[in-house]
Amino acid sequence: MDTATISFISALTALAASVLGPIVTLSVARRQFNANVLSANRQRWLETVRDTLAELASQVVGVVVIKTGRAGRWKDGFHAAAEDPEIRERIERLVFLFWRVRLLTNPNEHDHVELCRQIESILESLKTPGLDEAATRGGVERITTISQAILKREWERVKRGT
Repeated sequence: MDTATISFISALTALAASVLGPIVTLSVARRQFNANVLSANRQRWLETVRDTLAELASQVVGVVVIKTGRAGRWKDGFHAAAEDPEIRERIERLVFLFWRVRLLTNPNEHDHVELCRQIESILESLKTPGLDEAATRGGVERITTISQAILKREWERVKRGT
């Protein structure tokens, strides 16, 4: 090979490296940025879901305490709650939290659907005149167990950056 061909090949290699280098760097940076944003958003979602579920469980326990303490006023389920502003506020908050969880979860994920089903079941049980505290406590435990599995799986995704 003559010197001109070698010089031409060297120049083309340098040109390709100077053009492709920034493109590859930009592509890697974009992918890394998207992964970081996704992880940050997923982490915020996790915190929101966890806080919402903790408040929901707390409100359920509060309603159970009020309901068992005022059993005579609960004979008609939620209808009697309308007379008591404290109970009405708790029920309204529970319904809000339920819908918040529904909107935060994915209807295509089996455990998300099961979580919402369990919450709805507890809300229905609170309507009944005779409260089964053990069943309600069991429902809260099922919600906790399902939630922990969802949160753990999603936290693993945050750690992986996916």
